[in-house]
Amino acid sequence: MKVNLVFYAVLQEEISDKPLLFEISSGSTASDLICILIEKYPHLSDILKVTRLAHEDEYVDKLSVLSEGEEYCLIPPVSGGRF
Repeated sequence: MKVNLVFYAVLQEEISDKPLLFEISSGSTASDLICILIEKYPHLSDILKVTRLAHEDEYVDKLSVLSEGEEYCLIPPVSGGRF
């Protein structure tokens, strides 16, 4: 299935400043998506491990199953500055 990913802060700078259409397996959770992104972007693993997903202005639990065609925002912790 496909989901739209929007990246913020350092992830926006390092991955994409535009939404990405991303292919994941049906039944994938937020945690599964983070693991896939860590495999694809290993240099960002430290920040991805502490990144949260949000959907429609709500944070998504790590065990929540993602939905086809939906948009998810990846929000790393904000501490002012780079990691």
